[in-house]
Amino acid sequence: MAALATDKVTVAYRGLLALSEVSLELEQGKITGLIGPNGAGKSTMIGVLSGLVRPRSGHVMLDGRNITRLPPHRRARLGMARTFQRLELWQSMSVEENILTAAEFAHSWQHGWDSRSAAREAIELLGLGDVAQQHVTELSSGHGRLVEVARAVALRPKVLLLDEPSAGLNEAESRKLGETLAQFVAASGTTIMMVEHHVELVSSICAFVYVLEFGQLIAAGAPSAVRSSEAVQEAYLGRRHNVASA
Repeated sequence: MAALATDKVTVAYRGLLALSEVSLELEQGKITGLIGPNGAGKSTMIGVLSGLVRPRSGHVMLDGRNITRLPPHRRARLGMARTFQRLELWQSMSVEENILTAAEFAHSWQHGWDSRSAAREAIELLGLGDVAQQHVTELSSGHGRLVEVARAVALRPKVLLLDEPSAGLNEAESRKLGETLAQFVAASGTTIMMVEHHVELVSSICAFVYVLEFGQLIAAGAPSAVRSSEAVQEAYLGRRHNVASA
C-alpha cells in the first residue's frame, strides 16, 4: 500500500484545467520527485495533497484512508507536513524560535511529545547550529529555506511535502540538502514528495519521479528513465535534448 496516493485528481480554475486525472503513488520511506516546466501543475498537486486545494474530482489516500475532504490541520494530525514555494518564516523570531514554535504545534496530537528535543534534532540535521540564535531576517535566502525545511522536519512527520526546497541554495548547499534528506529518510522512514526544478538533485536522491506538463502526467519512473524520455526532453526544452543540460 502506498503511503500517499492520488487517484485521477482533477483541478480546474475558472474552467481551465490545472490538473487532469493525475494519479500518483508515494512509496513508504522513499523520496519521490515531481518535476515539470513552469505552470505544469506541480504546486497545485502539493496543494491537493496537503489539503489547501480541493480537487474537482478524484481522491487523495493516506495509508489507504480517503482524506480528500480533510482540511490541512486534520492532515497534520495524521502525520503530514509541508513547506511552501514562497519562503514563509516568522520574521520576529530567531532560527531556533521558528523551529521550536513549529515543533510545539504537535503537542496537541503527539502523546509524550518533547518539543525542545524535536527542535534540537531538526537544527542539527539541517546544519543550523551555527545560526540557531540569529534572527531570521539576518539570514541568506538559502539559510532561510533550510529553516523552513527544519520546521517541517521538527514535526517528525510520516509524510513530508517539499515545494522547491533548493530554491535560493547554491550547488554545494543543494548537494548538502540532498544528502541531509536522504539521511533523514533512512533514519526516520519518512515518506517525501519533493517538487523541484533542480533536476540533478532529484536524480541523486529520488527513487521515483513523476513529470507533469500542462496538468497532465507525461512520464513516470526511475530518474534515469525519466531523463531520457523524449516527452520529458520536449517538455523542458521544446526539442530533443538531454534534460541534464536544462
